[in-house]
Amino acid sequence: MEQADRFQQNLIKTMMQIEQTYFDLAEMSNANCIVICDRGVMDPSAYMPREAWEKLISKEKWNNVDLRDSRYGQVIHMTTAAKGAIEFYTTEEHVVRHEGPELACELDDKVAQAWVGHPYYDVIDNSTDFNAKCMRMMAAVCRRIGVDVADRLELNSKKHKYLVKSISDQDSWPPYKEFEVIHNYLVTPDPKMQARVRKRGRDGKLGCH
Repeated sequence: MEQADRFQQNLIKTMMQIEQTYFDLAEMSNANCIVICDRGVMDPSAYMPREAWEKLISKEKWNNVDLRDSRYGQVIHMTTAAKGAIEFYTTEEHVVRHEGPELACELDDKVAQAWVGHPYYDVIDNSTDFNAKCMRMMAAVCRRIGVDVADRLELNSKKHKYLVKSISDQDSWPPYKEFEVIHNYLVTPDPKMQARVRKRGRDGKLGCH
């Protein structure tokens, strides 16, 4: 294993241990807790060749479904300012950021792609100013955990559902992941109340959500 790949391997193990410490503390707490991770264990895969990543997860007996789908309740990707807000992208006085805009965009795409397939994956782009971007991120978290904030975090957004009558040539599609979904519906005391357990994954490896 090359030195760079070994570094990513150790980085993932370190992240897992730190995360588990806070996961355990949250479970022991009597208060409602949210654990927010600045990075996730799929991020290192963006900095490794695909073959090296597959070899690593095979060696460690990991799999992408557990690492990506089951470990985190939600994934939010904050798009780099280098993509759509270049005037605000800078490396000056930044101790860890050194890549130029082109490399920043390339790495951003790779990291974003690493999380494609997670059942609750939100990409927060630069279509608004930074304050509105943060509001959109907070709204996404609130929706996921079921906190009703009414219209306080909305940006005139509406939810639409579409019936797909036909599918175009898949060669023209953007990158995507296919997955299996199993819904188990539970008996509830109120016929108007719906409760279900959803399994989601691929290649026989499913996680409950």
